[in-house]
Amino acid sequence: MTQSVTTLKELYQLAHSDTSFKQLLLSSPKEALSRVGVSLASEDAEVVVVEETAGNFYVVIPTAETAASMSDVDDPIAKLLARAASDEALRQEMLADPKSVITRETGIVIPEEEKVSVLVQTPKTNYLVLPRSVDVDEERELSSEELETVAGGRAPRWVQVVDKVIRSIYISWNNGIKHCLS
Repeated sequence: MTQSVTTLKELYQLAHSDTSFKQLLLSSPKEALSRVGVSLASEDAEVVVVEETAGNFYVVIPTAETAASMSDVDDPIAKLLARAASDEALRQEMLADPKSVITRETGIVIPEEEKVSVLVQTPKTNYLVLPRSVDVDEERELSSEELETVAGGRAPRWVQVVDKVIRSIYISWNNGIKHCLS
């Protein structure tokens, strides 16, 4: 594999367009990243890649160092995750019941059928969340509410929630890998 990547977007696009690279990224993240020219800030850092699926999302509580660099972020979920980095009680609540905490703290209601898993960065463990491909959507019927919002020209509420969660994951991704990608 000779292609190199310089941004997270490029990395995600490559993973979604090249099945063998995606499998390598999931099974041997350091090797996959090395093959596309991404070097880690620390050789002894562990990289864990998780893949989102329909109805299964991940949020990452950053390290305190990364959270400190997120002070100017305008996303409510990212702000919540940054607070959880330094607030042990909030972090434990997020681990126990992330959807309730997200709703209480941001007002975003995540549908009951959606699962949110919380991962906690450490200085030695970096999580990369591979969002599900937005180009591939499962064939399913839209609910009446979703049909009304589509007809009204705005995205369904659950799509807005997914977008916020994915942006938050991107924003909160540990600098162990993020800073290697400009």
